[in-house]
Amino acid sequence: MAEIKHMIEPERLGLWVAVTFVIALLALVVSLIGFNSSKDLRSMTQAEVLLLNKKIETLPSSANSVKTPTQQEQK
Repeated sequence: MAEIKHMIEPERLGLWVAVTFVIALLALVVSLIGFNSSKDLRSMTQAEVLLLNKKIETLPSSANSVKTPTQQEQK
């Protein structure tokens, strides 16, 4: 019979499985860290948007007292 040539030698199969498992765990850790930082950035962005909305809400009351150059020319 012809001898079958395997890409991974059968006696090293356990090593390949262990290395692959470690790489998969590292990928999981990196993705969880990325997800956590993404969640933090999302909450900070949301807080900044809320602060900007509060500033915009206070603008019309102060903007009415200030006359623009076009309003001054119309007088």
